[in-house]
Amino acid sequence: MVCRKFLKKDSFFRLTLYATCDLFESNYPFYAASIAYYTIMSVIPLFIFLFFLGMTILHVNFRDLIPAELLSSPLKPIFLRIEELIGNSGIISGTAALFMLWFSRGIFLSLEESFCEILKVESPSNFLYKNLAIILAIFFLWILLFIFYITKYAIAILLPQLPVLSFLSSLLVPILLFTILVSTYYFMLPVSVPFSFIVKISSFVFTVLLIFEKVFVWFILNVSKVNILYGSFAALIVSLLWIYYSATVILLGVGIVKGKLIAEREE
Repeated sequence: MVCRKFLKKDSFFRLTLYATCDLFESNYPFYAASIAYYTIMSVIPLFIFLFFLGMTILHVNFRDLIPAELLSSPLKPIFLRIEELIGNSGIISGTAALFMLWFSRGIFLSLEESFCEILKVESPSNFLYKNLAIILAIFFLWILLFIFYITKYAIAILLPQLPVLSFLSSLLVPILLFTILVSTYYFMLPVSVPFSFIVKISSFVFTVLLIFEKVFVWFILNVSKVNILYGSFAALIVSLLWIYYSATVILLGVGIVKGKLIAEREE
């Protein structure tokens, strides 16, 4: 109830204050933890999938990556076992891809459930439509990533002839992330919101995430120099916190929508 004092329909800043207050008053951290869990569980098999796929496509010899002294040490059987597993990379990467799909489905389901709970509305989609939409969304993300990598490689090839493309290359990741943010709010919100307002929310969330990313990178680059073991552990913890924080900030955007709807109803 305290948060409603910040509400004002035409003030985006006041709506942001309301959403920040509601973040602590409601169950946003619980929903963010659910989204972060499925994100982490889908990222791990994604890395496994890309690693073995890259080893196969690029015809990388695993033994070339291992120092000769390690291959002549008691650890040699372990490296031979890993090499054998890489020989079966099709099975491993295929299994990892299935796990990635399953947990990616969990991300979208937890996003939808979180959006509905925060906005206190029923989900407008039935079971069949919901799962079909999730599958299409995952393929849409894959298409975006494919376009991203094709563009990245094309720029890398043309860069010696056109140095100005280096600036465009640096913009690819922000453009991709902003597109994903806008698409998430546009397709996952269970209420109708003007597209211009969705772009405004996405811009705010993107800016906050960008600021935290700078802090995150600074922490990794500086703290990791203190001690290898401590730095690696700290980097892992901060990476997990970054995923959780990102999920919380995305839900903060939903809180802004919630404030807008409440302000419109009270007029």
